Amino acid sequence: MNKPHPSSFSRFLKGTATLSGAALGAIALTNAFIAARTPPLSFRLGGEFGRYPARFGDIAYTVAGTGSPILLLHGLDAGRSMAEWRAIFGPLAEKHTVYALDFPSFGLSDSAREGLNATDFAEVVTNFIADIIGDPTAVIAAGQSSVIASLAARGGADISQLILSCPTPPAYDVPSGQSRAEALLQRTLSGSVLSAPIVGTAALNWARSRRNLEKRARQHGFFDKEMGAREGALWHVAAHQKGADWGQKCLLQGAFASDWRAAWVQNDVPATLIWGRNALREGYDSAPEWLALRPDAHLEVVEDSLTFPHLEQPARFLEIVAGILKDEPSLALVS
Repeated sequence: MNKPHPSSFSRFLKGTATLSGAALGAIALTNAFIAARTPPLSFRLGGEFGRYPARFGDIAYTVAGTGSPILLLHGLDAGRSMAEWRAIFGPLAEKHTVYALDFPSFGLSDSAREGLNATDFAEVVTNFIADIIGDPTAVIAAGQSSVIASLAARGGADISQLILSCPTPPAYDVPSGQSRAEALLQRTLSGSVLSAPIVGTAALNWARSRRNLEKRARQHGFFDKEMGAREGALWHVAAHQKGADWGQKCLLQGAFASDWRAAWVQNDVPATLIWGRNALREGYDSAPEWLALRPDAHLEVVEDSLTFPHLEQPARFLEIVAGILKDEPSLALVS
């Protein structure tokens, strides 16, 4: 029987078991060097910046415009933040009051060692809508935060529309067959290695190296490979901010796992799925399962894009959102 081929991340984790004291010292110095040379994260979205005191720390957010409210939720991969909405934030604010936030331990929000799971992130969304927005809100969520938005909707958050851009479960289902042992091993190693102070940071630094993030953006994020490389460089800066470690460790350890199918099925909020035609990871071919679970949901497909249609094809994305929210056609023409 053929043996499963270990991923590069699992090979890295296994290798840490044989590190000597000298090697650990060198790794600690490298970690400190990386932290020292990382520039601070700038505020790139615009609008009026604010901070919301949530249960596990302050949530950074921004707001602009007037009209019916929209809340934008970023994905949970390393380096992602509210900045991923910069191509559509301004145009949406011409006809709506638009809010965008950073989840705990992401972007400009406070670092948190507690509350880093799907249930508590859904609580952040629910309370933010109740305390800051105060009206029924259309939620546009990207990637893994689509599941967070579904959990919030199921829990009674005042959400009027769900618009999910390339929805992705925050923790993948463990596969069957030959790859199952590898997946389970990676989860076990992630839990033990990433919890170690020095080695855990080194493992993160490898995973969120500029080379790896740019490679991920080019392969799985963007149809336009030059745009992918630029975005990967921006992710690299955001992923190395002080306090970002905890969110990334929890994602790799599967802390955001939830019954996403139940959350998706057990809410009756009107929903639209938007997929990039060329998406590979959790791509367009996963749409049938989402639609089978909720036949009332609507599917829109954006050509020449992967998992960031809102950033790569903003004019088409805005056109879809304008149709859902019954906006005047002028919104869709702004790029």
